[in-house]
Amino acid sequence: MKQLLYYIILLLAIFAASCSSVKNVPGNEYLLKKVVIKNNPRDISKERFMPFVKQRGNVRIFGTLKFHLGLYNLAGKDTAKKINKWLRRIGEAPVLYDGLLASQTADQLGVFLKNKGYFHAKVRDSLVYASKKKVKVIYDIDKGRQFKLGNIAFKAEDTIIGKLVLEEKKRSLLKKGKPFEVALHDAERERITRSLRNKGYYNFSKEFIYFKADSTLGSFMVNDSVIVKNARKELGRDKDTTFVHPTFRIKNVYYRMGYDTHKALAQKDAYFSKFDTLLINDCYFLYIDKVKVDPNVLYNSTYIEPGQLFSAELVDRTQTLLSSLKLYRFVNIRFERATAPDTARTDDKWLDCYIQLVPAKYQSYSIDIEGINSSGNLGAGGNLKYQHKNLFRGAEEFSFSFGASIQNQFDRQEDPFSTLEIGGETKIVFPKFWMPFKIQRFRKRYNPKTSLSVAYNHQRRPDYTRTIATGKISYLWKSNKNTAHTLAPLSINYIGIPAVNAEFDSIISNTYLKYSYENHLISSTSYSLVYNEQKVNTRTDFWYINWNIEEAGNILNLVSNALDTQVQDEDGDYFEVLGVRYAQYLQSDIDIRYHHYMNRINSMAYRFYLGVGYPYGNLNVLPFEKRYFSGGANSIRAWPVRGLGPGSYDSEDANYYNQTGDIKLEMNAEYRFNLFWMLEGAFFLDIGNIYTIRKDISPEGGLFTFKNFGEKLAVGTGLGLRFDLKYFIFRVDMGVKLRDPVESSGKRWLVGTRPYSWDDAAFNFAIGYPF
Repeated sequence: MKQLLYYIILLLAIFAASCSSVKNVPGNEYLLKKVVIKNNPRDISKERFMPFVKQRGNVRIFGTLKFHLGLYNLAGKDTAKKINKWLRRIGEAPVLYDGLLASQTADQLGVFLKNKGYFHAKVRDSLVYASKKKVKVIYDIDKGRQFKLGNIAFKAEDTIIGKLVLEEKKRSLLKKGKPFEVALHDAERERITRSLRNKGYYNFSKEFIYFKADSTLGSFMVNDSVIVKNARKELGRDKDTTFVHPTFRIKNVYYRMGYDTHKALAQKDAYFSKFDTLLINDCYFLYIDKVKVDPNVLYNSTYIEPGQLFSAELVDRTQTLLSSLKLYRFVNIRFERATAPDTARTDDKWLDCYIQLVPAKYQSYSIDIEGINSSGNLGAGGNLKYQHKNLFRGAEEFSFSFGASIQNQFDRQEDPFSTLEIGGETKIVFPKFWMPFKIQRFRKRYNPKTSLSVAYNHQRRPDYTRTIATGKISYLWKSNKNTAHTLAPLSINYIGIPAVNAEFDSIISNTYLKYSYENHLISSTSYSLVYNEQKVNTRTDFWYINWNIEEAGNILNLVSNALDTQVQDEDGDYFEVLGVRYAQYLQSDIDIRYHHYMNRINSMAYRFYLGVGYPYGNLNVLPFEKRYFSGGANSIRAWPVRGLGPGSYDSEDANYYNQTGDIKLEMNAEYRFNLFWMLEGAFFLDIGNIYTIRKDISPEGGLFTFKNFGEKLAVGTGLGLRFDLKYFIFRVDMGVKLRDPVESSGKRWLVGTRPYSWDDAAFNFAIGYPF
């Protein structure tokens, strides 16, 4: 509590310093308090104008607090002192109003509006004195009428190119009635250039395309002409000539396997003379000493073939596909002019393609001793990992890992206990589909992979001991750069429960959890789709969607019925396979996230999660490892992990938090802001709960119904700190309950209904962001 008080005092001191924001503003200067954009066109949001504003006020967190300016103002006048230097470095100097920059901003905003089709737009900047030392700058826009596109014509000096451009006229970005925008014209130049470069025009660039606009029509309409010029060749002495753009074909394709950039530059011809050559599928594979990668793998990962027209799109696809093999740390594709082959029947020019492959290390291993996190519970562990990226010379990725960990957790009485986990996994990924039939060109189009894995895991807790043995085959492929698919036609899981604590067993013996702590078998088929727009090291808004669906037990049910392996006991009739009861269920969940970057220090993250599992047939409850839980560092952070739900149910008899359900619904929002150094802050709001789906095995208050599920939603809020250590994010979140479904109706909103206690707060420690 004393440490918490110190932090509060520090924050109040910074806040007080930021309130006196004009502390370091010279006598004849003014602090820029705010920038206002007025009367912007409806089709252009105010945020679109901000990149052109050359001077903005100091950054804020929570929309009002100039935290970074406050840090700067905490520094004393003596800049020789280290503390003052540090505070000024991590803080932000006051933004002083500059009239010249304001005038330049008005000009830039005017240019931006003209580029958006508002040719008569005017922008006027004015100054408003907010106080003796603070000013606001207002940029008042008189937009005028926006010019629209009228008729669009396509012309080319080369009739062949003209025909190709006209064939794709329907794909043009320039449409009658659209605004006359410069950006739209630039995009149209890029589209035509990309289209022609995909049809053999290797040397074509967007500089050969220009536009001729006629704005004399009146009614704010502009007729537009798209014109493609011929190529130009300088002859010297201010003379030149034009000629039609030639198309290029691929003559030879050379794969330089094991290419060494440094030796190539230093030794040149002597280095290239060391290569031996293999001719496979009319392509040349060059190697030194021995072939380390099956050439067919490279050929099947390449779209470029002898005799075809040059295509920039196929070059890009080849670059992506070869890089995905993970065998090479650098892939370079370049072209050189070549003489026409004797059998050439066209006037096309010819290119030789050189694919230079700089190999990466095939094998690696690591021994790690690390801190770990599982749903907010911290511990320590060790891991041994081994990887081979080319096990059978066919780009097969083999990996083996073995690890052990111990974690400290807390029971309902806040007494600590430990859990032990030991496990290993072996996996091999092949760069193709294992199928009884061939799928022509599937490798090149979808980058397919087949994964085979086996794993074993042993978990020991005070209340039970559990072992899990898993075998799985999966097919992985990508339909585009953002969308990945995984189909697991067969996954076998054997879950053994060798020991259950007697006290714990007496608690669950008459509840829906009983069957989750018995030996069982899961044979399942699943499909997963991941859509991810995130770009590494880029602060741009993005969506992330992960959808999964899984069914289990139906194949085993057919087999067991055919073999008549029915068993009878006091709980009813069920079937076994090899003496073990199997589960039947259908389960699906979806995780939707959206990240919005407001400016360089502020961002918002949103998440919606819905998961539903329905048990039926041979086992009337979802297996424990498939059941949903809520609470903890990546969920509803005001509750401990597995400490919430289902619904309004609360098991006061259990010593350990272990509450699970068949349905999970969560909605999260988090406001994130940079503070200083490696420290980031967050303010979050979490809403959600878990529920049961079958009335016959549901605890009191845990059943999901459309009529009252909203009444059982838990709501929590809180603050968090993130320490960005570059290699990973260490996170501390303090969650506080706002609405507790366990409370009686009318008292579930805690604010104002009863005093808060430490039981209403939860501290979570984790690695990485929650979502």
